[in-house]
Amino acid sequence: MDIATLIGIGAAYLLIIASIVIGGSPGAFINIPSLLITVGGGLAAGLAGYPLGEFIGGLKAILKTIKPTVGDPLETVNFLTEIAKKARKEGILALESDIDQFYSKDPFLGNIMRMLIDGLEIEEIRSTAENSMAQVDQKLSTEVAVWEALGDLFPAFGMIGTLIGLIQMLQNLSDPSALGPGMAVAMITTLYGAILANTLCIPVAKKLKYYKDLKLLFLEAYILTAEAIEKGINPNILKQKLAGLFGVEVKEE
Repeated sequence: MDIATLIGIGAAYLLIIASIVIGGSPGAFINIPSLLITVGGGLAAGLAGYPLGEFIGGLKAILKTIKPTVGDPLETVNFLTEIAKKARKEGILALESDIDQFYSKDPFLGNIMRMLIDGLEIEEIRSTAENSMAQVDQKLSTEVAVWEALGDLFPAFGMIGTLIGLIQMLQNLSDPSALGPGMAVAMITTLYGAILANTLCIPVAKKLKYYKDLKLLFLEAYILTAEAIEKGINPNILKQKLAGLFGVEVKEE
């Protein structure tokens, strides 16, 4: 679990709420029509930009920032090195007994190892794997793009709400006492948009992009492992290569 996401977003909202309460009149910051314009308008415009399934999938991807679907890089380096050691010692066909374990760890890894065991040429394995990588990249990039779009749309609809409020306020210039409260209400939508964008959408998009890039590194590591096994490269050399790919330190053997 990535608790940094929960801590970061939670702390941001807590600090904002605390500053509002300390400043007095917290009720003045609650306005349902403003919330509807900002949130409802932003979500509606976001939906218009993507197919329904991809938009909903993008929204659900926020869960990946809390419970990532990728493993630990160092653990994966060691795991892949052990696979290479077994293949070098016992032969590639010896990996057949572990194929279920490969699939349970990552279906992508299982598919690559299955092709390797079945005797496909490494060039064909890489070509097939890279096609799968491109599909994964596109799917994960769409999830990032959905949150980036919302990060732009919420402030935009906040500004639209503010303009609507200002127009309504200017219609009542005959009552000077109503100008102050009217201006305050008009500004709330801009505040809502800024808060949603900067405390939720932008951080979520950045975290999803981080995990997307890490996922692609995992997929590349699986391909490199298959190449090393097929070419008979020393597992220790593979280990150092994988460690460099992930930017982690490993013990020399």
